[in-house]
Amino acid sequence: MAVITGIILVTLASEVYAQGRLKLTVLSEDRLQMKWKEAEGPVQGYRVRVRSISEVPQPEMMLTTTRGKATVVGLDSRQEYLLQVLVLNGTGEKLIAKRRFTISGLREEEVVRSGNREQKKKAQAVGSGSGEIDDVTEALESLPTVLYPEPTTTEPPTATEQEEQEVEKSGKDKKKKKKDKHHAKSEEKERQVESREKSSEEDDKVRKTAATQPVTAGTSRKPFECRAGVQADLVLLVDGSWSIGRTNFRKVREFLEGLVTPFHIGPDGVQIALSQYSGDPRTEWQLNNFTSREQLLDAVRNFRYKGGNTFTGQALIHVLEENLKEEAGARLDAPNFLLLLTDGKSQDDAIAAANRLKSVGVEIIAVGVKNADEAELRQVASEPLELNVYNVNDFPLLSKLVGRLVRILCGKIEDRSKAKRIEHPTVDPVLSYPSPTDLQYSELGPKEVRASWAGPSRVVQQYRVVFHSSEGQSPQEVVVNGSVSTVMLTGLSSQTQYHLSIFPVYEDNVGPPLRGIFTTMPLAMPHSLEVTASSPTSLRVHWRPAPGATQYMALYSALTDGEPDDAREVKFGPDETDVELQDLMPSTDYSVTLYALYDEDPSDPVTAVATTFPLPSPLSMHFPMVSHSTLRVTWVPGAVSVPAHRITYSTNHGSDVKQVEACPPPLIANVTTLRVPAPSELRVTNYSESALTVRWEPAADDVTSYLIKWISLSGGDLRQLKVDGESEGAILEGVEDDKEYQISLSALYADGAQSEAVAIRYSTLSGGGPSSVSISEETAVSMLVSWVPPNAHVLQYRVSYTPLTGGEARENAVSLPGSERRVLLQSLLPDTRYSVLVTAEYRNREGGSASAQGKTTSMRVSSVSVVRSDHSSICVSWRPVIAVTAYRIVIQALRDKQIKEETVDSSTSNHCFSELQPETVYRISVHSRLGTVESAAVTILHPTAAAPVRMQVPLRLHPIQNEVCPEMTIRNNVIKGFNMMEAFGLTQRAHSTVEGVAAEPFIFSFLPSYTLYRDTQLTQSTRFIHPAGFAPEHTISMMFRLLQDSPTEPFALWQLTDNDFQPKMGVVLDPERKVLLYFSLDYRGEVQELTFDQPQVHTLFYGSFHKIHLSVSQVSVSLSVDCLRVGERPARPLGALPTDGFEMLGKLVRTRGPRSGSAAFQLQSFEIVCNTTWASEDTCCDLPAQRDEESCPAPAYACTCTSDIPGAPGDVGPPGKPGPRGEKGEKGEEGQKGEMGPPGKGGPEGGFGPMGSVGPRGIAVTGKMGPPGIRGEKGDMGRPGNQGLPGLPGSKGEEGKPGPKGTRGVEGNIGPPGSTGPRGFQGMPGHPGPVGERGPLGPVGPTGLPGSKGERGEKGEPQSLAIIYQLVTQACEKLVHNEVLKIDAFLNEISRKPVPVQEPVGPPGEPGIPGGRGPPGPRGPEGRQGNRGEQGKPGYPGEQGRRGLPGERGAPGFNVQGPQGMKGFAGLPGETKTGIQGPRGEDGKPGVPGIPGGVGQSGEIGPPGVCDSSGCHRGAPPAVDPYFGYQP
Repeated sequence: MAVITGIILVTLASEVYAQGRLKLTVLSEDRLQMKWKEAEGPVQGYRVRVRSISEVPQPEMMLTTTRGKATVVGLDSRQEYLLQVLVLNGTGEKLIAKRRFTISGLREEEVVRSGNREQKKKAQAVGSGSGEIDDVTEALESLPTVLYPEPTTTEPPTATEQEEQEVEKSGKDKKKKKKDKHHAKSEEKERQVESREKSSEEDDKVRKTAATQPVTAGTSRKPFECRAGVQADLVLLVDGSWSIGRTNFRKVREFLEGLVTPFHIGPDGVQIALSQYSGDPRTEWQLNNFTSREQLLDAVRNFRYKGGNTFTGQALIHVLEENLKEEAGARLDAPNFLLLLTDGKSQDDAIAAANRLKSVGVEIIAVGVKNADEAELRQVASEPLELNVYNVNDFPLLSKLVGRLVRILCGKIEDRSKAKRIEHPTVDPVLSYPSPTDLQYSELGPKEVRASWAGPSRVVQQYRVVFHSSEGQSPQEVVVNGSVSTVMLTGLSSQTQYHLSIFPVYEDNVGPPLRGIFTTMPLAMPHSLEVTASSPTSLRVHWRPAPGATQYMALYSALTDGEPDDAREVKFGPDETDVELQDLMPSTDYSVTLYALYDEDPSDPVTAVATTFPLPSPLSMHFPMVSHSTLRVTWVPGAVSVPAHRITYSTNHGSDVKQVEACPPPLIANVTTLRVPAPSELRVTNYSESALTVRWEPAADDVTSYLIKWISLSGGDLRQLKVDGESEGAILEGVEDDKEYQISLSALYADGAQSEAVAIRYSTLSGGGPSSVSISEETAVSMLVSWVPPNAHVLQYRVSYTPLTGGEARENAVSLPGSERRVLLQSLLPDTRYSVLVTAEYRNREGGSASAQGKTTSMRVSSVSVVRSDHSSICVSWRPVIAVTAYRIVIQALRDKQIKEETVDSSTSNHCFSELQPETVYRISVHSRLGTVESAAVTILHPTAAAPVRMQVPLRLHPIQNEVCPEMTIRNNVIKGFNMMEAFGLTQRAHSTVEGVAAEPFIFSFLPSYTLYRDTQLTQSTRFIHPAGFAPEHTISMMFRLLQDSPTEPFALWQLTDNDFQPKMGVVLDPERKVLLYFSLDYRGEVQELTFDQPQVHTLFYGSFHKIHLSVSQVSVSLSVDCLRVGERPARPLGALPTDGFEMLGKLVRTRGPRSGSAAFQLQSFEIVCNTTWASEDTCCDLPAQRDEESCPAPAYACTCTSDIPGAPGDVGPPGKPGPRGEKGEKGEEGQKGEMGPPGKGGPEGGFGPMGSVGPRGIAVTGKMGPPGIRGEKGDMGRPGNQGLPGLPGSKGEEGKPGPKGTRGVEGNIGPPGSTGPRGFQGMPGHPGPVGERGPLGPVGPTGLPGSKGERGEKGEPQSLAIIYQLVTQACEKLVHNEVLKIDAFLNEISRKPVPVQEPVGPPGEPGIPGGRGPPGPRGPEGRQGNRGEQGKPGYPGEQGRRGLPGERGAPGFNVQGPQGMKGFAGLPGETKTGIQGPRGEDGKPGVPGIPGGVGQSGEIGPPGVCDSSGCHRGAPPAVDPYFGYQP
């Protein structure tokens, strides 16, 4: 997206005029850059403060810099902000610039400034409808005006005309400067001095004229007014829908106030009526209600915001039938006008209604704002559209449209009433209007001052007291009665110069003002600041409080070489005067600066310097882990807050000194490393073609090489091979068949150390077989076979296996490489015994073999049991079986043989059946499946309980009982659960005692809805609501809607926490991702989260009322939206929730604590019902879109015009008394014999019962012959026999023959050490140590800046047109509506702290003419020398440097051929890969031409063309707009 840049140049305050200008540049949607001319002389830096101007307090952004520019991020493009730039000098700071702005406003002004002025004037002359004006008009509109009628006289040019000439002259000077930009800078400075002197001379002339002449209409800035004597009836039709919002509605009132001000109101002049519409129109006042401008303006400022939908067509019909009637004040001979103001597209047919108005002569002017449909506005408005259609991008831009629109409207009224208008001569009375005198100031403080004066000789109706600061703020006005000559001005800024003007208002004119200047006192500073060290990482700060301070702010930074680093900021409450600064560096000087804050205004600071304590040395060093090359060092820190340590280590002769981190005083210890490790798991992996392949596991990471030695045990030479230290294998050549070899391996290290050798023996003989065949890891379809290989090189193994059960015992076999030691046999039959034979095969023949038997496991499930049951449901669970794919569960009623069955996947080990019959025995069977194979069933019997009897109980004031599921009444239903609305006090009786909550009537329900305002955060103790805990299965039911003030970040509609405010259960809405999240504590003590993101969930965020049901069972959670099931998620059973915590409504997810922020939304109902069927039993009659008129009761506020229709059912009455005992009934018929019931509980042992009848004969089935039994284990060793008698001595044997030559012995021990060799090269650097443990979680960061405004929501769901018209056309709707209005008025009269209502404030009055510069005051006493200021922040990084020149080409390498390498390992078989895609083929031949299409429909008529300079007939130049330059 392209970056749009807007630049605003603002002249600084008078006392810092020499500081230059402030330049604002928009970098992106939320980023603003500001630059200013740096102050001359030594300054410490600058402080930039950005504060949002809104009713809701938001965090203030503050930063410091040493340069004349800064960048602020995280701004809202629609939010208005106040920018202040202060210069820091010593311990003081001084305001040098102040500016109010919006990002969107800066962009609009940049677009106006960068456009072509000539084209803009032409567009305004023909009424483009854009609502924007050029620089000259904007400069004229910014001038103050007097809103009082004055006689017309011929006077010298007014101040407004003089400033117009100055603006035009400045525009010409700018063009001339562009042409003469090559002139010398000295000439430019001379011209600037001359123009400044000339401007000051003209100002002096204006002041002298104002001081010497009587103040008449010629000397004041007169606003535009329509001509008196013209008649017209004007109806203002204002959109009051929810999309406008209360903040923008104030802009609408200001726009209407400026629109009606120029008219002469009364029966002989212009009459103005106003109707506000949304879902239904409402007349605020009729044409004949007001006869003066003051009455009308007061009504405009005070009419209330309505809220609702946008039915423009219905509102236009309302104007025709209600406002333009003779009884409402309409005049037959006066022209009729209608001005429509809307911000969206109509939800009904507005064009047909507009045509009815235009057909009776009403001229319609349409004004659209923001999201208005311009195509619809052009069809609604009257011709000519270029003068009757306007559209602006946002509500603040309406103020720029007022001047042009009112002049066009006045011209239309005069043109249409010219024939009937009667000119009345104007009498110009020559009167004297004296001004008050003797202005005095008293009770001067930082925020207030009292002004007193002496009244004039004539009787004054009232005084207008206008005051503004010399820094250029908007003027403020106070009106006092003419009999009063004193006023207290409050809400001022401290240490600020103000200009004051007091205007006497007479009966027919306004006199000249009495002017003066005063300066408020500075704010009180904190004193007696003391900063002392409390630990190596903290400082204690203490001070004496400043009276009236609302907060304290401390800035502290470390002093490096006497200069401060970047300062950190922390704020404290008004009662905190003894605090501690944490996370500091030890042995460091810190500068602490303290301010007293009065709301947002800071006092002058006080500063002190202190030094933190040094760090203590560590204690008790230990070495828990020592290897040949690494050490683990542990110690006891000298203090808990030590931030880091430095570890220095070296060898015993002082070489190889290294260190890590930073430290307090050292602690020294000695340690000896271990011997170097040896390699392990030496083995032979291959033997072929007189070569052995050996492999091993490496010894350590720092091995430089390995030494391999091998020799034949039957004679031969000792051979050896050295390989690289990164190798894990080698090839030994020259190996012969049918011999046994000894092989040894040792590791060599960089320092010359050699590890101990590991050795194995390997035989090249062939013929041996495997041993110790074992079977393990049996499943229903697989088993693992493993064996011990022979001490010879096996080419491959053949594993054959045969089932020992079944009719056909077919043998299967697999072949494996000789390096394998195990194999997994798959696709076996379940519950079957197998015989397994493993045979070794060599190159030239087959070797020995070994066998074993094993059995696969059964597929049948086990531990089938019922975990929960009631009168209508049974939940069954079982122990899962490994390797199955699914389970089939069948339930059959023994009474009527009805069967239900379900198939679930293998990850599920439980299932619930619902809608069962009460008091019925069911047979439950569970089968496991593996593909198409199904196991035998495991069956149990279990009955359902008896159906519960519901009793009618009266309504309780306090529904909380000490039981898991108490009874309650919801919409005439007695069920078990909790009415959460009563638990949080959201009832008609109790809501008035809850702060931050307002009740609003709801037309589709007997109960009102409750608005929870922002940061209300209703919190209740869990012990009060759920003292006995939660039912394991329940349904959460809520009906709510989101508001325009609802946040865009995630928040919990309801959540339950422990006593540390850690969430354990709740329902969360995430407007960013448009998902609903349910979380709960499961039986393992873990919090599980389930997310629902279906399209039906997205409708919850569109601003309408919706009802959700979350049905929580032990195996899943299902969601229903507006009584329609939308999704289900598997879940673990609910665990034990804490009852000593809290339950909250609207809690923001990213905050913690009892009062850390909550969301605004409306709540109509909230219940937790102790069953999972409430979603299907509950109705959505409260929702208009889901309402069924046949099955739902009549609305709460509806009425009927006949008396024979029964009313809504009344409340449930109290339970009646027990009735009389009934007569004994006749004996019923004998019932059929029931089926066998479930086994009952074991009773006491009875006696021998009678002999039972003989049962049916069983079926004889001959089973298969079992497999041969497993060979028994070896028996125990027998007892030792008795000792035998000693034998006779034997004869001496003959001398034996000499034996054969012995084999070569094993390698001898290492000889004595040789002479010391030369010093070796420096060793390779060691490998990095092991990764440290993860550090503790850091503290929660500060709250981020407010996010940007979200995108516009999707269009709301369409409502039933029949329902809407039925509600609109009901005969008695007006009576119901009047009652609702009475309730609404009553609720709004209640004063409630969390819902402030801003009283309408009149428009700012004109500021007085600035007074002359007073004489300089006496020189004040010399101030004490301030403390050294803080060092400024480092500058922004510079731009990236240019790329360097390419380096010279390196010299070629030495062409020396190295020695021949060792023979490599045998390569793996090659992989099959797809080749590279071939070149693209030639294009095909062109196809047959298609059939020509039909003729399209005619397009809509385009807008009228516009002539440009390229050529067409040029008409007469547009007439000069006589209403150009008006500002209300």
